[in-house]
Amino acid sequence: MASSVYIIADIEGSTGCLCAQDARLLNDGWVRACVELSRDVDLVARRLLDNGVERVRVKDFHRTGYNIFRELVDSRVEIDQGYRAGPIPGIGKADGFDCLMMVGMHAASGTNGFIPHTLTSKFASVEVNGCLITEAELFASSVAEAGLVPLFFSGCPVACAQAAATIPNLHTFAVEKPLASSPQTLREAMAESASMAMRNVAGNVYRPAGPFSTIVRMRDGNAAALKMRKRWKLDGDGDTVYFKTADIRQLYCQLIRLAYLNPVSESFLDLSLKTANLAGLLLQAWARYRARSACLIQDS
Repeated sequence: MASSVYIIADIEGSTGCLCAQDARLLNDGWVRACVELSRDVDLVARRLLDNGVERVRVKDFHRTGYNIFRELVDSRVEIDQGYRAGPIPGIGKADGFDCLMMVGMHAASGTNGFIPHTLTSKFASVEVNGCLITEAELFASSVAEAGLVPLFFSGCPVACAQAAATIPNLHTFAVEKPLASSPQTLREAMAESASMAMRNVAGNVYRPAGPFSTIVRMRDGNAAALKMRKRWKLDGDGDTVYFKTADIRQLYCQLIRLAYLNPVSESFLDLSLKTANLAGLLLQAWARYRARSACLIQDS
């Protein structure tokens, strides 16, 4: 049994995100989804710790990176919020952990899952070597350098099927929308599924071999694609952007540039991330206030 688990948490596949609005910032649906996501990761992490895992860290990986409420998660669980430049994009460091779990995930851009997207809804689809790519593949490959074995994944049924089809020996737990049961019933089953995955550890790090040819189709059409091609000096035509990379890390980094950055913000990446993380903290303070006002979080 692995002794340490790194959990990447997103919100679309959580028990509290019931419509597209719930994944967007600054509305009460998002506040409720943050509360339920916090409860999801809390129960999964507690179950792991109670069953012999020595260390669990949860990485908040939705939008600002500040969606999980510390006060709703067991004090034994490490919470990592905000984004880092590296060494692992977005995450920073994941050394010292044995395996990866992904909770609350979603399907790939261009598919029919619940709120499907790959990194950003600006991408209508991201096709790599002829196949649509998921965030699960990008995340799992990004932590391979730290030795983490992908073990468990939860999200909508389409997301689960996509992840299981590409990542060997991955255990999945489907959260259908609308919910088939109460959030608490679902998270109990999710936590049990994650614990079962820990008792049946198999597989290796996920590091697909390159080279990779990538075609990104922009949601907003030809003009958006042309702007992106000019910004990053890339090829393509019509509503597409095309590039080649030698390995999966280069592919992930290029997609991050297209999704979130421009040449100026990349040049001052540390400052850009500090600014974004501060904004995330402020937005979380607003969400915490709204959650307490609605009695979703009890004052200690």
